[in-house]
Amino acid sequence: MKKIIAVAVASAFALPAFAADVSLTGDVEYAFAKYESDGVSGITGDADFTITASEEVGGVSITAYVENEQGTQDGAISLSGSFGTVKIGDDAFSAAESIDEVAGIAEFELGDSSIAATTAEALTAMWTLPTMVDGLTVHASYGAGAGTNNTADTDEYVVTSYAVSYTTGMVTVGYGSIDDEQTPTYDSTVTNVSLSTGPIFVGYEVTTNDGALNTDISALGLSYDYGQGKVFVESQTTDTNGTETNDSGVGVSYTMGAVNMYIQSNSGDTVADNGKFVGVEYAF
Repeated sequence: MKKIIAVAVASAFALPAFAADVSLTGDVEYAFAKYESDGVSGITGDADFTITASEEVGGVSITAYVENEQGTQDGAISLSGSFGTVKIGDDAFSAAESIDEVAGIAEFELGDSSIAATTAEALTAMWTLPTMVDGLTVHASYGAGAGTNNTADTDEYVVTSYAVSYTTGMVTVGYGSIDDEQTPTYDSTVTNVSLSTGPIFVGYEVTTNDGALNTDISALGLSYDYGQGKVFVESQTTDTNGTETNDSGVGVSYTMGAVNMYIQSNSGDTVADNGKFVGVEYAF
């Protein structure tokens, strides 16, 4: 009898068996920065981790992740099958955002050249259509802000988006658009093209009416993989209501297993844009 009771108690506290495969990934990045006419500062670039679970049920692949980015948590669930992929969650991933920043290759960001909606989307659902033409990818998304339950619809906004990309040989071209109900005069678009051949990568991108400031951004990125790391150059031109500013960065990285080290020098039209950076990051 004692043995039976002992087995029953042990079974009650045993961990349940899950069919899903669970993994933990993340990355940590730190850098020293020295801006013009300023002292040296320490910066945390990334310090985050992601827990991912995946399994297959009835021919449908299911993936869910929870991501913690320096104390901010979000996540999503994806279902993939013959219908394509449907992804829903509070992680920012509108259709247009899924194809942007092809020119953002600098290790230390020059600025935010990504396309964005004015409304902060509290929940987004994105459908990636099944492949109909080799090399063609089509995304469509529907998102909404947090809103409030106050019997008025004046503070609830919907964000719709679509994007297409096509790859042929070494070249990929893309176009995306975001329609934001909150500020309809600032609907955003992104157009880009990239080329990858051997160790060389070139990306060019233009975003228009980005956010609520009527800002257009063009960015060009070039990198060369020398085997143990990359040499990279990135430049951006930002036009806000006719006023242009320019920023550029050049640097080199060196990898040692999962560790990436880099040095980078930035220059721009204002003193605050000019700086030198030394960083290290580790991905696991």
